[in-house]
Amino acid sequence: MAERIATTASMIFCALCALAGTAKASECGELLPPSNVADNRSGVTPEQLLKLRDIGQAYGGDPRRHLFTFSPDEQSISFQIHRADPSTNSYCVGLVVLPTRNGGRPRLIDISHDLIMDRPAWYGWSAFPIGTPATITPRWLPGGRRIAYLKRADGLTQVWLANVDGSGAKQFSQSATDVDDFRLSPDGRSIVYATRPEIPELQRQIDVEGLTGWRYDQRAFPVRGARPQVPAASTKFVLKDIESGRERAATDDEAHELASSDESQPRAVNIERQEAWSEPENTAIYPPDYRLVVSSGQANLSCPSTICKLDRSSNVWWAGDGKKVIFTRREGWANSLTGIYTWKPGDELPKRVLVTGDALIECQPLGAGLLCLREGSLEPRHFVKFDFRNGASEKLFDPNPEIGKSNLGRVERLHWRNARGVPWYGDLIYPVGYQRGTRYPMVVVQYRTRGFLRGGTGDEVPIQTLADQGFLVLSVDNLTYEDIVGRQKTAEERTAAFNRDFAGRKHILSAIESAIEILADRNLVAKDRIGITGLSDGCTTAKFAAINSDKFAAGSVSGCGLEPDQDAVLGPMIAQTYHDSGWPRLIDNAAGIWSQIAFVPQPQRVRFPLLFQAAENEYLAMVGSHTALRQSGMPSDLFVFPDEDHIKSQPAHRLAVYRRNLDWFGFWLKDEIPSDPTRRTEVERWQEMRKYWLGHAGALNAQAGSKEGEDQ
Repeated sequence: MAERIATTASMIFCALCALAGTAKASECGELLPPSNVADNRSGVTPEQLLKLRDIGQAYGGDPRRHLFTFSPDEQSISFQIHRADPSTNSYCVGLVVLPTRNGGRPRLIDISHDLIMDRPAWYGWSAFPIGTPATITPRWLPGGRRIAYLKRADGLTQVWLANVDGSGAKQFSQSATDVDDFRLSPDGRSIVYATRPEIPELQRQIDVEGLTGWRYDQRAFPVRGARPQVPAASTKFVLKDIESGRERAATDDEAHELASSDESQPRAVNIERQEAWSEPENTAIYPPDYRLVVSSGQANLSCPSTICKLDRSSNVWWAGDGKKVIFTRREGWANSLTGIYTWKPGDELPKRVLVTGDALIECQPLGAGLLCLREGSLEPRHFVKFDFRNGASEKLFDPNPEIGKSNLGRVERLHWRNARGVPWYGDLIYPVGYQRGTRYPMVVVQYRTRGFLRGGTGDEVPIQTLADQGFLVLSVDNLTYEDIVGRQKTAEERTAAFNRDFAGRKHILSAIESAIEILADRNLVAKDRIGITGLSDGCTTAKFAAINSDKFAAGSVSGCGLEPDQDAVLGPMIAQTYHDSGWPRLIDNAAGIWSQIAFVPQPQRVRFPLLFQAAENEYLAMVGSHTALRQSGMPSDLFVFPDEDHIKSQPAHRLAVYRRNLDWFGFWLKDEIPSDPTRRTEVERWQEMRKYWLGHAGALNAQAGSKEGEDQ
């Protein structure tokens, strides 16, 4: 059995002091939550949201990697936790061991200040950083007394080993380049790790090429600078003996498990070596349906029930006893719920053991149930145990108990249909201290509403702080492309159908506008004081609304462009993916398309002031939109955050984005002047914008009234 976990705060402190080569305990003393948290009658501040203790990334993650792993005896789990520190613009990152028995206290095994970021190899390039943390999977050595894990120090990511008691943390791999991933050998005596040693040489070749000029080709990504992107490098697999330290190139068989970890639908295996998986059906359409299948002797057995019709997001496990299969499926209104079922091979019908609107980020079988990372609309990510024998659920570990002690705006799950009859859902967050009969200003946050309502997709809009400052917040979840336009023959055809004549975007905007009308009819929202936000796809919706909707009085966006010159800004590789999904080329006569979303040729059609808060590696895609607005006198402000990608990761930047969004919507929707004296110049600029806007908006309203009279 793995060593017992310390149960007192003093023991945790002592363990931290024993760490060699890591930060002092005082520097990350709040990386684990306190034992007791007092009630907090105040609302949630931007700083509190920023400093949440996170396990994995806020949204999504790599489904092929686990956020936590069990010790060999299943008495403990290990996972990585991190917390932002805006004062130093850094993170505290810790490896944690937690007993699976209720009441057990977590122990920090190792700490650092370098958060490992996700750098997927997309578009034929070695790295395409998007600003999100990588999914880090700790792995227990045989016997359960040591753990192997990835840690970044001195600018490199390497495999490290540490004892479960918090001692002996040391670097294991000695690669000259980052270690991408690793696995234990089947006998547990060696570690196979993956690295890409060609990258430095590929970088050097680009340097040499620059002496005579870089050729503009498929490597170009102008929004990230003139330097070509590094081409994809081959992966080298290395096997290193744990005890002796000897290493050599891994054989194909030794590297197979690590090299084959890209399987998106992994198979579950029980104690009798039976497999269970979700198998694609009707592959002539995309995405296909999936069917639950188990191996039975020489044949495969499919679950006959329609309930066993799954989707690509479904998960499949064997229960601890190996007798039943556990699986998840989307269901309910607009597939807003997750159902968990058990099925005994040979039975006609599965049994539903749980249905929830909460987000289940990751689950793994434990005994007669599951251990899951769960999020509720008012509960940040936490560990919970489900026992399917009696239907019980118990919270095992809450990294952020302070949130539950704060004064939060209550949340109502909404169900409605857009004007085209498609079912939709979202969450309405009420102002703290809500008074019935009062119409409140409202901010729309859209793209995804799953789990804890923190800052929307990209984590840029502090939802609960807005609620504390007297706003309604409507968090809208976009349906999948196939839910909106139906399934097609290929993924490319599905995306093209979504983009054709902005069919999908019209559905999304219609859903938001329909929800606004419902809330106005309920006497909740002030219809002339509604803002909209969006990052990435959400930014696309906000830009579309700026030209095609009269429902909004202000907007704040990031992470998109969508202007006629986007081919030149994005470069040939990404431009081609846009063309494949239906967007026109730079040379195409596509006025009919650009008239529905682009600002450059028609800034006078934009209906509300816009704030752009852009990453340095994307801002060029937004410069055209902003410039067109400013040259026409329209209210627009653009801020660029250095050394950032699609999702901003630096704590100081994230806090600044939070605060500016609060001030922006307070200014335009509540006529409030930001009080921060360091922002005086910024506020004076906004006041000048408003003087112009009041006159412009009055003229637009007069024109609209005149046209209405003519129509009558």
